[in-house]
Amino acid sequence: MTDKAAQLISDFKTSGWQTTNLYERLFNLASNSNDAFAFASKFLNTFDKNATIFNDILSYIDQPQFDELITIAVEILTKHKNENAESVIEYASLQFPELLHQHLRLIFELKPNEYTYFEAYPWRNLAMDVIPIFKNLFISAETSNTDKQALFERLLETRNLEVIIFAHDYALTNKLFDEDDLEYYLLAYLELVGFTKRHGRIEPYCPNVLRHFSFPKNYFVNDRPSHLNKQQHPTWNLKADEKSYKFGGVIDHHTNNPFMHLITFDQIPDGLQISDLSTLTLGMHIRELNEYGAVFYQHDENGQPSKIGELKNIEIYSDLPIQETFVSFSASPDRWFYQSWGSANSRENLFRLGGEPSWIQSAEVLICPISGEKMDFLMQLDADLPDIENGEVYFGSGGICYVFWCDKTKVSGYIMQCT
Repeated sequence: MTDKAAQLISDFKTSGWQTTNLYERLFNLASNSNDAFAFASKFLNTFDKNATIFNDILSYIDQPQFDELITIAVEILTKHKNENAESVIEYASLQFPELLHQHLRLIFELKPNEYTYFEAYPWRNLAMDVIPIFKNLFISAETSNTDKQALFERLLETRNLEVIIFAHDYALTNKLFDEDDLEYYLLAYLELVGFTKRHGRIEPYCPNVLRHFSFPKNYFVNDRPSHLNKQQHPTWNLKADEKSYKFGGVIDHHTNNPFMHLITFDQIPDGLQISDLSTLTLGMHIRELNEYGAVFYQHDENGQPSKIGELKNIEIYSDLPIQETFVSFSASPDRWFYQSWGSANSRENLFRLGGEPSWIQSAEVLICPISGEKMDFLMQLDADLPDIENGEVYFGSGGICYVFWCDKTKVSGYIMQCT
């Protein structure tokens, strides 16, 4: 173990959160994967109770060493409960799920992170040669109904369409869950893993391509403590494309309900389900979104939006439009394809174009008001954006705005979730 890592562990054991320059020292370790791994492995073997600094350092450990950390965590969990070992499983299931696959039988028995929303995450992207083990267990007459329900969630997490259809049809035919409207209940599970139903068929509603937004330096308010600094986490430091797009500002200065501009794609990014348009402008009435819920816009042949339905009277919210700037996009490594709002803990860049939404609550895939079909996910915006008067834009109490698109009707839709 490096001296710096050992000393920080020792100081934290003595002083806890009062440790001098705790996060400055932690992020100094984070600049070197060997130091980060040394700190994490020692912390894992020293403390049973979880601490945020342990979760934070996990984003700076490279893949081979994360594999070692998983082995240590699983070994600990076979002996006794350890919150940090469970955190290793949680964060590995987001960043490197394939590293967990050799341990899945044991993980299923040990049930780390039981009753959490991420309990089934380790089964993400499960390889085809391993899937039959859990399919057979799922349909076995010897498997309890409780375990079958758990296996249903895990098979869906594989995100393998054939497996998802198999698990869905089995659950429906065998009435796996005691629900009055079982089809609707199962649909909610499908939408949590990036799939929905259109015309009776199960299909994805998310693009495979993922890019993170890249903002100009100092665009965000920079008065937060170091552990919440938006320049710290790797997802804030991805290499940006040269192409930039106008972001923020106002489409219509309505006194009570301004029409805020989000972004103009003067060139449609590759990989999105947008056709027959050379440009697209996205914008919405944030006050109406926050007070009333989903809002929808029809786009003309030039990609310009107009609100569907009457403009509503706003009584509670007084949110202002986003401060104008230009943004670029960064190709995201596989490590960050899956992001969780809860696990990100205000540290990660959750401004995402494509990929899967980071749901805060249950999935809410919008239905196009014109076609009546489920829409495709397009992008999401996190809170804390600067507004035009140097305040901050919040979605609800500080949540995420999700943007959807119906290519058949050229309709965009917006929904917000928060805690």
